[in-house]
Amino acid sequence: MQDFVVRNDMPCGSTIGPILASGVGIRTVDVGAPQLSMHSIREMCAVDDAKHSYEHFKAFLNEFTLLDSRIKVDF
Repeated sequence: MQDFVVRNDMPCGSTIGPILASGVGIRTVDVGAPQLSMHSIREMCAVDDAKHSYEHFKAFLNEFTLLDSRIKVDF
């Protein structure tokens, strides 16, 4: 049984992505497969989500050079 509840207007949980990104000095993106009810006792994701994430990341990385040349970032 879950002993606590976090109100939906309060921040809860994060990833280590922002912490790692702040120390490397390169552009980073913190991404992952979607989950329903993350950090709850009924957290779940579909088996197909892993495959879809793999296909998405594979396509992105295969086209990264072209995509990167089109991205404009103001520093």
